[in-house]
Amino acid sequence: MTAAAQPGWGARPDEAVDALGALGAIEWPAELLGDALEALALEGGLDPHAVVAPIPTARHLRSADALGAWIDQAAGYLGVEAEPIAARHDELDAALPRVAPALVWLRDGEAPRFLAIVGRAGRAGRRGRDLSVLRADRSTARVPVEAITARICRPLEAQVLPEIDRVLARAGVRPRRRSRARRALLRERLGAVIVDGIWSLRLPPGAPIRRQIAAARVPRRLLGLLAAHASAYTLWILVWMTVGRSILDDHLDEGWLVAGALLLATVVPLRQLMAWLSGVVAIDASALIKQRLLSGALALEPEEVRSEGAGRFLGRVIESEAIEALAMGGGIAAVASAFELAAAAAVLAQGAAGALHAILLVAWAALVVALSVRFYRRRARWTAARLAMTHDLIERMVGHRTRLAQERHGRWHHGEDEALSQYALGSRELDRSQIEIGALMPRGWLIAGIAGLLPPFLAGSGSAATYAVALGGVLLASRALQGLSAGLSSLASAAIAWEQVSTLFQAAARGGAPPPPLPPDAGRTPPPPDAGRSPSGAPSAPGVAAGADSAGDVAARPPVLEAHELSFRHKGRARPAVVDVSLRIAAGDRILLEGPSGGGKSTLSALLSGLRAPDAGLLLLNGLDRHMLGAAAWRRRVAAAPQFHENYVLAGTFAYNLLMGRRWPPRPGDLEEAEEICRELGLGELLGRMPGGLEQVVGETGWQLSHGERSRLYIARALLQGAEVVVLDESFAALDPETLEQALRCVLRRARTLVVIAHP
Repeated sequence: MTAAAQPGWGARPDEAVDALGALGAIEWPAELLGDALEALALEGGLDPHAVVAPIPTARHLRSADALGAWIDQAAGYLGVEAEPIAARHDELDAALPRVAPALVWLRDGEAPRFLAIVGRAGRAGRRGRDLSVLRADRSTARVPVEAITARICRPLEAQVLPEIDRVLARAGVRPRRRSRARRALLRERLGAVIVDGIWSLRLPPGAPIRRQIAAARVPRRLLGLLAAHASAYTLWILVWMTVGRSILDDHLDEGWLVAGALLLATVVPLRQLMAWLSGVVAIDASALIKQRLLSGALALEPEEVRSEGAGRFLGRVIESEAIEALAMGGGIAAVASAFELAAAAAVLAQGAAGALHAILLVAWAALVVALSVRFYRRRARWTAARLAMTHDLIERMVGHRTRLAQERHGRWHHGEDEALSQYALGSRELDRSQIEIGALMPRGWLIAGIAGLLPPFLAGSGSAATYAVALGGVLLASRALQGLSAGLSSLASAAIAWEQVSTLFQAAARGGAPPPPLPPDAGRTPPPPDAGRSPSGAPSAPGVAAGADSAGDVAARPPVLEAHELSFRHKGRARPAVVDVSLRIAAGDRILLEGPSGGGKSTLSALLSGLRAPDAGLLLLNGLDRHMLGAAAWRRRVAAAPQFHENYVLAGTFAYNLLMGRRWPPRPGDLEEAEEICRELGLGELLGRMPGGLEQVVGETGWQLSHGERSRLYIARALLQGAEVVVLDESFAALDPETLEQALRCVLRRARTLVVIAHP
């Protein structure tokens, strides 16, 4: 039975809502969740990777966190990305068409079921209010968006419908008006409620840029833009030919004027289409570039970030802003100008000077290209000088206090005059090049083009009409050269900016093949009943490892982390930081790792927590290595609080800084647990002082935290992730003895398995 034949799927919203039972035919069971993801990615044009192994079943998934983790891992295995989407109850109708292709979780019932929404089902019928939904047999059905929304919200609405029906019955609302009143009350009661359980499928930022551009339909729209530009330009020439030749031949009549007016009126919608397509292409391409650059910045290794410095990263940010504007505007302008030049050359060839005039135009365009190359070189030198000054300024500002205290006053501005002099010299050269290609060449062509008419004029050849055609071609060529100059200069600037941000762009594609999706409990162990407590029930003493128990107890507890001959060497250093390290951490262990500075303790903690990958050796988390489990899943199971200089308080609320490693936006239980842990760590007084409590903005532009308060914030951030193993690197060094004892009791009580790194 087709979608159109399904009973109750009519045009009225109330009829669509009454037809919820018909949706059961297109719901996917949890056993076919992997197939639904693959089919949805194929139908959505995302070109997923071929599946070489069956995707495991998700039948046992119940919680939203476990289901989201599994879907994220399964989507990565297919080569796509599943982005969690949350929308307000009253905005769900408008959100579903925008996020398609999307997978929707239907929460009611004994077993979880899913909908696979492909996208809009076309504009016919109900003005695009129908969605195309994928069946389990890979066919599609057209379903009203209101029916899908009602099906998603049915469990939520069931909680308040009995009360609403009692209110309507008590108010004596007539039966024929009760449906509308019920919907109005539902919107009032549930309008601001957030509905989640929706995953939008898209290509990951690290996918090949050709696939991303094709999925965003940029080539199709770009071809449409060029076709519209060519049509508008051709019509403009036809208007000029229609009216101009009639005037020159002295037989202008009303018919020719009407024809010219009609052609000119046709240009107006084409111009509007060009403006719309140009904006859409620019927005889509800019979004792809920004997502890719952000993904690349997050994929950089810590050593790469540390070696660049804040100034160079600021320079990259500045240049990344230039790429999207300069590349798109310059590229489109250059292509359009090339078409206009070809048309102008064809017009000149029909003029009084013939082909020689067209050849002169080609030579002039080649001169513009040569000057643009010189402009590129000068701008490259100018950009290098500007970024060097930016980097130096930022580094001096960051180290301002150190310079004031340690550097002599006479050297505070050492080298600044020389840098400014070089920058001023480069600016003058750049300005000259900009004037040459932006002003002199287009205007110089007017002189050269008119001079090209002197040979036939002196020879007395050609008619008035051919001279008019030639003059028109000269004017058209002047306009095209202006666009070409602007486009080439923008492309040159974009190419220079690309040299600065290409590292980030390429870093987004790092990483090998994603691991196959695993059950949500893979890599996890059930907490031991006596984890973190001594036989008497009191918290264990610090520094007590698995060896403190009897040999039988240690052997009985399963290993959580196992390392076999791990080795790691930092880039650019001759000596390795970690050499042939082997260890075994059992569930419930409390391990104190001590050693001198520079001994490799922090490097080992980074290896254990998945922040770095070992150069050699084997590291297992509950029997699975980092590749099999995946980097994200590893970090969810092993949480770390790095050293103070590698950890940060971000500009945001105190709650955001606490829960950023858990989830955001938070659930009510998250905030309650965060406040409870903060009070256990001795931060209750801080929460009382801050006017906003957990909602107080902290960081550089907000409430300033002391060294010890930041340390305890980092500890709470790690504990709130609910990880299997918690690694604390020098986290207690800034605390006084009383606060340290209080914080240590909290950590021993909260952490299932604990590794503490400290100096002897």
